Formats: sequence, structure tokens, C-alpha cells
Amino acid sequence: MPVDRSLKGPELLLAAAAEVRSRGEISEARSRQVRWVAGEYGRALAHPDHPLDIDTEAGPLFRRDAVDAYLDLAGRGVLRVRQAAAPASGDHSRQIRIEVLALLAKAAGVYADLPPQPDPARKQPVPKRARSLLRSSLEEAADQAALPGQIRMLAIGAMVADTGARSGEACAWRIDDLAPSLEEVRTVRRPQGWSEAEAYVELITLSGLSRAALRRWLIERHALLERVQGSASALWVSLHANHRADHAIPAGTPLETRGLYRAWTRAVEQTNQQMAGEPSWVPLPTRMEQLRRGVSPKASPAPRQPDAELAVVLLDDVAACGRALAAVRRSGEPDTTEELEARLACRKALRAAWAEGIEHAMQLSALVDAGLTDTADLTAAGWEPALLDAVERAAGWGRPSKAKTV
Repeated sequence: MPVDRSLKGPELLLAAAAEVRSRGEISEARSRQVRWVAGEYGRALAHPDHPLDIDTEAGPLFRRDAVDAYLDLAGRGVLRVRQAAAPASGDHSRQIRIEVLALLAKAAGVYADLPPQPDPARKQPVPKRARSLLRSSLEEAADQAALPGQIRMLAIGAMVADTGARSGEACAWRIDDLAPSLEEVRTVRRPQGWSEAEAYVELITLSGLSRAALRRWLIERHALLERVQGSASALWVSLHANHRADHAIPAGTPLETRGLYRAWTRAVEQTNQQMAGEPSWVPLPTRMEQLRRGVSPKASPAPRQPDAELAVVLLDDVAACGRALAAVRRSGEPDTTEELEARLACRKALRAAWAEGIEHAMQLSALVDAGLTDTADLTAAGWEPALLDAVERAAGWGRPSKAKTV
């Protein structure tokens, strides 16, 4: 919908921002940036050092002198709503502002005379030796007694080191994204600058370190969420109550990108301080970005949404394998060759269903109907016990086997 050309100054910028943010291809991260730049430029128009004022029409707002004045004020940090210890911003923020100004000008239907974007700083990949030391530090920290924040940090660090996930991609992980065995994770890749429509899915192999760290975190997470109402599907949740704007946010709330960064930095600083006296300790990086640089994960493509017809076939296969395993386990002879073969077949069927994107709850319902009703049975079928508890909690009412008795 075209922006009303009779609007001026801040009102026009906000209207243009609303139009940009309404587009389906605009990601959540870009939407926040558009809202930020529109508000910031609106404040610039009220600043005495800007040549224009709040009654300026669309065209002059995007002329070079006006844009340069805004970028200068923004770069000095004088347009911030909240004061910061280091108010000045760098080239990355300037680049985002220029990109967003181009979107706003297009939405307003005017030409934008924008300065060239700064070249992004080249980042050298982390040498293999440094990555090996980083992983060794994660393993060494995993062997120590840890607070909940450190347990969460280890799981985040190990998974990011395995997957090379960006912070937004890591925040998007849900319980259903974990394979039943915890051997893989489904990751929706959203490279910087790509639209939502261009996102794609990968299934990425997790290391033994990640699996061990995940088990530890899922147990801690389950204990935390016993005190929280409602369902809980996000993998990373807050440990303490907090505030967002004027609202109280309870513990157990899904972490957003900034919260993930803060949680990582706080736990890393604490861990580095505790481990400083160990002769083999190499400090963990306080910036998560350093974990993913140079990562070449073992990945395979996967669909964004499951194919309905294929999903029926895969769930039937899960049920058939479940019935076969249940029959063998009822025979009373554990660990026979027949049972081991039935376990393997069940695990393969579960993995295929998960890879297609079929929800954990649907797979578990099929197994329960097949006669695998308790944790021991489901573990034999290939489910990690800590993940079973997380699936139960995410459903809000309990595991499918328990739901049938309600």
C-alpha cells in the first residue's frame, strides 16, 4: 500500500517503515532495523545540527546532505533514546542505516541519494589449531561442576561450534529441531541480507560434546520450567525473571538474540575467571561470532515443511517398527539379536520421520499406539530420555502416553 505523500517528517518515516515491515519477505531482524532507523531519523529532524525539520516532505529527506547529516548525528550517538557507555557506533551500524534508508525511500516513492556503503571488515577464519583449543576448553569446562548459566553456555557453545549457526538461527531452535537421539539438529539458515523466502533448512550432525552438553542442559531446563506456566518449545530459555519495556518477563521465557549474547558473555566471563588457574585452560571467546568462524558442518538438506503424503508413509513405518519392537520386548528375552535389529529399524524410521519435519508428539503417539508406552520402551526405540521430558513439557499437557490417560 503506497505511503500517504501528504505526510511529513517523522510521520512519513514511520509510515514508510510500516509499509516496509508489512512485506512478507522482510525478516524479523530487518523489521526491527527498519523501525529503529525510522525512529532515529525522526529524532534527527528535531536536532539543531540537522539542516531539515519535522515538517520536511519526502523528497528532501533522502537528499545527500540531509542523509549525511543524519548519519553523522547517529554515528556520534546523540540520537540514542538511552545513554550508553560508548555512544558512538561503527561501520556496521552505518551500513545497516544506509540499507534501511534505501528501503524507506522506495516505500515513500522518492529517489534516495545515498553515500556508498562502507566495506565490511574481512574476518580471518579461525585456524584449525585455535578451533581445537577452543573445543578442548569447552570439553574441560564440561567436566566441571557448573551453575545453570554455565550449563546452558556449554550447550550453546558446543552446538554453535558444530553448526556454525548465527545467533538468530540458534535462538530459533525448538525442541522439535533436535533429533530423537540428539545426534543431529535441524537448522533454518537465514544468511545476512537474505529474505525469509530465501531461508533454507539443513540437518547438521552434532558431536559427542554437544550431545552430552544438551543432555545436561535439558535436565536443567526441565527443572526450571516446572515453575513456569504454559507450553515451552524454545530450546534456550531465560534462567531468571526480567523486564522488557514495561512488562515483567518470567524465568523460562525464550531467549532472543540480545538475551542469548548477554547470557553467553556473562557465563563465559564467569567460567574464564574460575578456570584461569588451570595450566591447560585457553579462555573461551566472549563473542559468540568467534565460535562459528571457520566451521564446516556435516550437513544435509531438508524440507521447510513436511510433504503430507510422505509424512503418512513415514508415520506408518514408525508404527510398524514400533509394533515389531514391542512384540520382541514382550517376549521376555532382552538384548537378543532380534531385539537389536528391531531397535535399529525403529531408530532409522524415527530419524527419517524427524528429517522430513514430522513433530515429535506425532511420532511418540504412533509408538504409544504400537505398544511402546514407558520411558524404557521409548529409549530402546531411540529416544533420549532427557528429550522425552522436554517434549512432554513442550506439549503443555504431558507426553502422548500420559495424555491418553487424562
